[in-house]
Amino acid sequence: MAKIIQFPVKKQEVSNGYDNLARLIAAATTLDTLNFYIESIGELEEQGRLLDGEGKRLTEQGWAKRLEISAPEPNEPEKVEGTGVYSYTPEMGDQKPDCQMEAQLSYYGKYYFVDTPLKLKGRGITLIKQYEEKDFCTPGNYRVGWYEYRVTKNAFAKLKEQYSISMERLLD
Repeated sequence: MAKIIQFPVKKQEVSNGYDNLARLIAAATTLDTLNFYIESIGELEEQGRLLDGEGKRLTEQGWAKRLEISAPEPNEPEKVEGTGVYSYTPEMGDQKPDCQMEAQLSYYGKYYFVDTPLKLKGRGITLIKQYEEKDFCTPGNYRVGWYEYRVTKNAFAKLKEQYSISMERLLD
């Protein structure tokens, strides 16, 4: 009597189409070639040449690559000449100007939060804390030792007459 031996079957982890398209998407340098590869994902799915979930992963990889390719070229930071507020928009490729202070408007717009290495005092200026190494996720942040202040609108108007202040403006 013969005994049937069952050999283990090696399960295919990824399809050849997935492997090839993932490499092509990673190497794409223009939007036209990337769009061609993304259209190929749909064709391979229709033909059944991709395993379950591979089409979704390739599409997500394509979207991430599209954002990477279409990112704006970084602009030169604005030159700081004198006092005042210097705004920059990182989404548009702007870089932060080198100013004496960094400011953000509070959520409700009643106060400004100002970070600076300078010690400030006066009416409408409240010291919140001095930054330490533990306040930041990455070690060696340039703001270690700086002071954080809560400043009223009137006090901020006087500060911008005396100091250069950078403000980040984010697009919504």
